[in-house]
Amino acid sequence: MRHAAFTAIMFTAAIAGCQTLPEELGPQDFSVIEAASADWVGAYNANDWELLASYFTSDAILMPPNGPAVTGRENIAAWEAENETGYRIALDIENIGGSGDTAYVRGRSCVFVPLNESEYGVDAGKFLEVRKLQEDGAWLVDVDIFNSDTPEEAGLQAACPFADGWE
Repeated sequence: MRHAAFTAIMFTAAIAGCQTLPEELGPQDFSVIEAASADWVGAYNANDWELLASYFTSDAILMPPNGPAVTGRENIAAWEAENETGYRIALDIENIGGSGDTAYVRGRSCVFVPLNESEYGVDAGKFLEVRKLQEDGAWLVDVDIFNSDTPEEAGLQAACPFADGWE
């Protein structure tokens, strides 16, 4: 009986030892993800919420500040249309990492909030995305969380700390 248990343990350990870890992301993955982020920013700045939603997985989760999570492309497009129409954004990607079919993108953001027809206030913050590799090679956003660095009572800033010459 002990021999059988020992054999089972050794067999399990041998199989576990033979498994390979998912491959780390490489320069090509980073380039594709950076381009996808630029496309996302372009859709956001055009306030094209249907196009923006297409950069998310079908069951993606958007976790905006001060509200409940939003699940699914259609709901994300509707949330954006209701809450961010007229806004613009600039992103500063600070780190991309991951392995296999999962990546994360972390960085800073500036959301340009319209004050009137020609002026914006800036809400500087941070974001974290989890992206999933699709069969066609696209890296779509699966989870997106973002929040402000500015205390609510401080109000909007006059400029973005990393987007000189914005607009």
